[in-house]
Amino acid sequence: MKVITKVVVSILNWNSAHETLNCIKSVLNSYKNNQIDLVIFVLDNGSTVADYEILHDGVDKNLVTLIRVEKNLGFAAGHNLIIRRAFDLQADFIWLLNSDALAAPDAVTKLVDDMLTHANCGVNSPVIVRMGNREIVDACGAMHHWQSFSSVTPQLEEAKHMQTTMPEKIWLVGTAVMFRVTALKDIGLLDERFFAYYEDDDIGVRLAKGNWRSRVVFDCFVEHACFDGVITDRKPYYFYLMARNSFIFFIDHTPAPYRKGILIRLINRSMFVAESLYDKGLSDKANACMLGISDGINHRYGAPDLNRSVPWWLKVLRPFAKFWNSRQITKV
Repeated sequence: MKVITKVVVSILNWNSAHETLNCIKSVLNSYKNNQIDLVIFVLDNGSTVADYEILHDGVDKNLVTLIRVEKNLGFAAGHNLIIRRAFDLQADFIWLLNSDALAAPDAVTKLVDDMLTHANCGVNSPVIVRMGNREIVDACGAMHHWQSFSSVTPQLEEAKHMQTTMPEKIWLVGTAVMFRVTALKDIGLLDERFFAYYEDDDIGVRLAKGNWRSRVVFDCFVEHACFDGVITDRKPYYFYLMARNSFIFFIDHTPAPYRKGILIRLINRSMFVAESLYDKGLSDKANACMLGISDGINHRYGAPDLNRSVPWWLKVLRPFAKFWNSRQITKV
């Protein structure tokens, strides 16, 4: 008797209907294993009516379940809606896939085979390569560097070594992560406080604390249209979320030996970014970063709200932070 593995695929669409339709096609071609029962959900995350109509008209309703919500729930809450559907369907695995990604023809099969081979694997990921140029590897696992509030992102061969020698420290970027449903039931869903960014760091740490492993499947890849500009080209909401969410993540998870002065260090870290944006004349992005600091300290979570003034106390703090950071640079 054949054992059927049920895999739910979760794709979020936000004003990117054409990319999403291409992503769906790649998923439908990403397995040839008749022992896999693939169920695809696409959540339209509050897109414009015009974009949703393109998506609605292009989706084969016999192969894909399309859900629309009226406002953007964010990455975490959007995928959680589908993860709960996966629980209801008693799925074995759920694959969260960015809408601007294309799966290789054997991606689902290889990810499932890896999961079935490694019973303690809570999440795995293909190697993430650049859209249109598979020679460029954009992500193949990472490790947190707690002292500097950053991550180590290794090259391919180093990543293979890290996975062999320190598997408990690996975490995966959220572009194309396949979760074991029992692991999510054990440690919980994506943390919706983040809205977007850092939720993949967070769930990677929580999995490790629950004795689940995060693995890269090195003979499997997904092409991704990753951001390819300079960091200052990012939208203001990016700087807001990165600043705010750093407080949630690092305060929750930084190990005891690295926690000394953590709040001051996190404030200073984001103020350094804000000041560099002010220096470049990018005041809208700098202000967004400052609002992220304020909201991170005050536990204000959810979707970004950037139509506010920067609090007075942060404006007062600016010259002191600028002076302090200039001294640190001089010392280096």
